[in-house]
Amino acid sequence: MQRLAGVALAVMAAIPGGFALLAYALPLIPSPGDSLPTEGVEVFVCSNGVHTDLVLPAVTDAMDWTAVLPRSDFPLAPADSTHLSFGWGDRAFYLETRRWSDLNPRTAWRALFGGGPTVVHVYHLRRPVAGEDCGRLVLGEGAYGRLVAYVRAAFRSDRPILGASYSGDDRFYEAYGTYGPVLTCNEWTARALRAAGVPMGIWTPLASGVMRWVR
Repeated sequence: MQRLAGVALAVMAAIPGGFALLAYALPLIPSPGDSLPTEGVEVFVCSNGVHTDLVLPAVTDAMDWTAVLPRSDFPLAPADSTHLSFGWGDRAFYLETRRWSDLNPRTAWRALFGGGPTVVHVYHLRRPVAGEDCGRLVLGEGAYGRLVAYVRAAFRSDRPILGASYSGDDRFYEAYGTYGPVLTCNEWTARALRAAGVPMGIWTPLASGVMRWVR
């Protein structure tokens, strides 16, 4: 019995180390991607160091997001906003952790090991500037269409969750999918980019793994 317990403890101790190794190694291995054009639709991938968002034009010939997500749902959005930011993740973590000081062990555990419902977080902003925290990409019409289709398919509902907002320029929407250690918020961003043909690591659970391909 003691031997079995020792084996179990060894396995439990090895899991975080194995995850960390893969999380830093697999983003270095490229998945198939296309050569990106110099002209087309400009999109951004932005990060706060932990989480990544897709930042897309509010209106293009291919997609008018304001027709799907009316500006009236965002009462404090800047009048001159030009882009919308899309992030996907664990519902409890998003809604219960507005600041890092709000994080508690229960929410962190649930987000880390997954299994709970997810949401899409959307907010309005003015055109971002490419830099260390925001990578700029140019996509052809077909590639951008595939990116939009991937993001659009994440929405379980186009109606925002009542009362769920950080500052009035953002909204949360019920989403499809289950958050977990394999499909993280950053891997969701990466899958959207892979769908558009953007070169990307084969698995990118961490923000750093995504950003190294888009800066």
